[in-house]
Amino acid sequence: MFSIPSSQIKIFYLLLGVVWFSTGIYYMFRESFYNGLRIVIFGAVFMLAIFAVQSYVIKMIQVYDTNLKKQKKDVVGFERRC
Repeated sequence: MFSIPSSQIKIFYLLLGVVWFSTGIYYMFRESFYNGLRIVIFGAVFMLAIFAVQSYVIKMIQVYDTNLKKQKKDVVGFERRC
């Protein structure tokens, strides 16, 4: 079965969040508060989009794997009957 450990997923999102939020906070203080806020909001939306796509793909692969196992079981059963 296809799976990714939850600790690896958490580390991935932690590192991605550090990059986007640290960049946004830096721009809030050094450049313009508005530009920094836009970066933080974009980073949050980007991370949510990646999370949604990743969750969908993992579910899709699990369903595909389940269907392949069922199909293999049906083919082996059919071959024994013939």
